[in-house]
Amino acid sequence: MRTATAYFFSILCLTAHFAFASSLPASAGRLAAGTQAEGGRAFTSLTSEKGSFVIELTLAEKELRAGPNILDIVLRDGSGNGVQGAQLSIVPWMPAMGHGVWDKPRVRERGGGRYHVDNVAIIMSGVWELKVGVKAGAATDRAVFSFPVANEAFAEREPAKREQGYGRSWAAYQVPNLTLIDQDGKMVNLSALMESGKPVILDFIFTTCTTVCPVLSAGFANLRRELGRDAEKVQLVSITIDPENDRPETLKRYAQRFGAGPGWEFLTGSRDEVGSVLRAFDAFAADKMSHEPLYLMHAPHAAKWLRIEGIIGKSDLVGEYRKMRSADAGR
Repeated sequence: MRTATAYFFSILCLTAHFAFASSLPASAGRLAAGTQAEGGRAFTSLTSEKGSFVIELTLAEKELRAGPNILDIVLRDGSGNGVQGAQLSIVPWMPAMGHGVWDKPRVRERGGGRYHVDNVAIIMSGVWELKVGVKAGAATDRAVFSFPVANEAFAEREPAKREQGYGRSWAAYQVPNLTLIDQDGKMVNLSALMESGKPVILDFIFTTCTTVCPVLSAGFANLRRELGRDAEKVQLVSITIDPENDRPETLKRYAQRFGAGPGWEFLTGSRDEVGSVLRAFDAFAADKMSHEPLYLMHAPHAAKWLRIEGIIGKSDLVGEYRKMRSADAGR
């Protein structure tokens, strides 16, 4: 279910990015939505930036759409011959927002310079680039295709309404046994951290977020103030969903903004490691801009986690934590 935050971003992008599309120049290695239909499919041809290749890109549909896309590429050299055995990379990128997506497109060679690409995930409306990188022998080059993406379903769908303002449920999760890096650059085994004998509260943030993440982190900071001397008896864990940019030193600066101290860990790792954690806790979002507010609470040795979705007030978060502790003490 999409929250009001995700809904807001969808409308914002739909408005801003079409204006951006009209300003993109069509030049060598870059094409601004100059496509022509071929049998109901969108076809675009572009010479790569260094002039090494001609890249013919055909979408499976008449336009690039929000959601998974499929496309075919024909790669030719300067003489028009098909280039076989090339390594192709496809990167969906939203230039005005400065981000891509988690899921990686899959490329499969079909022979004769033809390549099939699926899992091209587009996660919101606006202007998107498909950055096509090519390595063939000693030659490396790239081309950037630009497409407007409009999905009326984003604008029509109403955010879910919750009487409390947040939703709560219980779920069992298997904590991944992997090692991440904390804000001090130290290696931390996630499973050991989560099973240290303390109650745990987990959230997912990124340091350049200006909407949901500061609210989540302020909730943690307020919880620590309310607990006072007992603050270190609960293990708070904030894992970045932007690991490429949020390295330990960046997380440390972010932690200082919220007065974090012992008992509050900020963790990063590789893209795949963070993705594994997100999937393990059913918190995966195709992109950092579409993630939703979420806290996960766990009492020591409990079989299930309390899942709190949506924006929860500071006093409600403290109340939920104390209810969990009381229930645990009564076992």
